[in-house]
Amino acid sequence: MNSSNQKRYQVFVSSTYLDLIEERQAVISALLQLDAFPAGMELFPAADDDAWTLIKRVIDDSDYYLLVIGGKYGSIDSVEDLSYTEKEYNYAVGKKKPVMAFLHGKPELLPLMKSELGETARAALSNFRARVQQAKHVKFWSSSEDLPGKVALSFAQFVKQYPATGWIRANQQATIETLQEINDLRKKIAELESSAEINRHEPPQGVSHLAQGSQQASLPVWLEAIFSRPRNLDARVEIWVKIDLTWDQIFAATGSILFDDCEESTIHEQLNGWLNNYERVNALEEPAILETLADNKIDPGSVKVKSIEISFSEDEFQTILVQFLALGLIKRSERRRSVTDKGSYWALTPYGETRIIQLRAIASSPTPALSD
Repeated sequence: MNSSNQKRYQVFVSSTYLDLIEERQAVISALLQLDAFPAGMELFPAADDDAWTLIKRVIDDSDYYLLVIGGKYGSIDSVEDLSYTEKEYNYAVGKKKPVMAFLHGKPELLPLMKSELGETARAALSNFRARVQQAKHVKFWSSSEDLPGKVALSFAQFVKQYPATGWIRANQQATIETLQEINDLRKKIAELESSAEINRHEPPQGVSHLAQGSQQASLPVWLEAIFSRPRNLDARVEIWVKIDLTWDQIFAATGSILFDDCEESTIHEQLNGWLNNYERVNALEEPAILETLADNKIDPGSVKVKSIEISFSEDEFQTILVQFLALGLIKRSERRRSVTDKGSYWALTPYGETRIIQLRAIASSPTPALSD
């Protein structure tokens, strides 16, 4: 396909990004070897109306639409409550673009970082896959190595089965303008991809002076506990105490329920529940509790924790939320809800999702040495 008058086709490549970096590169490389023009705009700012206008224009100008689905549903458009990948797919179908779809054959075998963890997102991904399988030409892939071959075969079939307008070099000036536009779009994509990668793995700028990570916070909590004593009446303690926790501990305790948007009071309950379990183990190591027992002439070594109820005040809980917000770990949910729902909802940022996976994922155990 190297003739100067050879028609070339533009293919819009649609997919999630961070979980399919290698696969996207493989697809783009295959299309370039076929003298096609790959284009993809899924990384433009989600809230930017001008970006969506540009995405639609590029799809309009494309001859074919190529969809790759792995184990992620992708970021959500809060207005339509759809992922931007599915939104692009719907627009392409509405414009009657020929669709080549490539679905991972066994998404349940994908690693944690390449899979949806939230139940809502998993259900949305399953529904999206089902829609694509029922409506379009679908091929299944298992790795970035076998994907280019499937793309090349499908592309050759589509060119014959669905003849398209394509691009033909009218004169040298027209070719220069076309290539310049494509190069400008690729440069913009590369910049946005780089920015998205940084935002997922690094905190926002200007937060280095804030308490975070393994740094400790001394936070006041209200504690009601009953300690049992041998052959004596139970000892009851009601007191404000300060406990030392790291910010990583607090975030790890709350962040897991934020994979799906979560109402504020539910986050508060989750944190208090974790505190009760934590303090049941550590109550007899808290200086304030030991001092209270000593004031009542009770030997800490002779008592056991019978029951415990511990909670952050609303003010302290709000302080924790503000800290997470300032550190770029959470954001207010943008999902549309009923006008009767007056709750405040929070969600993880891309950086917050990365941090909670790092904190909660189980590390592999060292491989034991083989004995002779």
